[in-house]
Amino acid sequence: MIPTPETGMAYSVNIHNARIDAACDWIEGIVLFGSEEKVSQAEMVDRLVEEEIYKDQDFAWEFILDVWSELHRRRNWIGVDQPFRVTSKSFARICTWEDSPADAFCMILTFAKWYPGWASQFGHDYTTQGELFEELIQASLGVQFSGWEIHKTGWSRSNVTNLESVVNQIAGKLGEGVGQLRPWTNAKAKDAGLDLLCYRPFPDKRVGIPVFLMQCASGEADFEDKLRTPDLKIWEKLIVFTAHPKKAFATPLALVDDDFKRYCNIVDGMLMDRCRILAAGKHKRDWVPQTLSDRITSWMRPRIESFVNLGLS
Repeated sequence: MIPTPETGMAYSVNIHNARIDAACDWIEGIVLFGSEEKVSQAEMVDRLVEEEIYKDQDFAWEFILDVWSELHRRRNWIGVDQPFRVTSKSFARICTWEDSPADAFCMILTFAKWYPGWASQFGHDYTTQGELFEELIQASLGVQFSGWEIHKTGWSRSNVTNLESVVNQIAGKLGEGVGQLRPWTNAKAKDAGLDLLCYRPFPDKRVGIPVFLMQCASGEADFEDKLRTPDLKIWEKLIVFTAHPKKAFATPLALVDDDFKRYCNIVDGMLMDRCRILAAGKHKRDWVPQTLSDRITSWMRPRIESFVNLGLS
């Protein structure tokens, strides 16, 4: 069985110190990546006691019932296009991770939070996973936001461009005026925290339309630091917006309500967590383009093999 998360599952006696989101992700990882096709509530309670996360079995049951409620919520939000089936007593796999690359990709990215020791073996260059995550968000928004224009703007190895070019590109698409790069940015700025431009044009192509400037944060290490990016104070100097744009933020984490509200308040705009990203499956089956699916699968395979081996060590 996949091992207990390294973080998020602290010893609990009178207060639940284990995190519901960590437990949900653990269970999903067990079923999707491990050898077990199904786990039950009773099995997870026994595991919590055996791992000495909980001393009292009744108290562990109280926690697992809350975990199952959260698993139900996740399934309802995402819809039918997913690799899991949850019942009142069990959680089961209905397809392989290769058949559900978007789910698996978001989960593997999330496991960097719960298994930092495992994640560290792959280094700290997040360039490739960042590119893949941005393309996944672009695909998800393209399915869920009919009529919207979704454009990648972030710097990457495959999209080597300078900030001036990005500003000119965005201003041109929106029909807005170009502002000043100096003194509002420095010479090292590549994209000023902007990964995706999302906007809904009208046939007249005039200004005064809904515009989101989006940051896609695939790595957990700087997750909270990135919540305030892109900085609209800077972007409203770089581009002369006729009407104020809004911020948007995407993360592979599946956020519980309290965290979601807190982060949404910081972003002050649209927040897309894993459930919202994967909800594209409610609109279209197999919504991930095949070429992107193949690249995601190739990137994940060695990481999943390494992750599964954690349970054998």
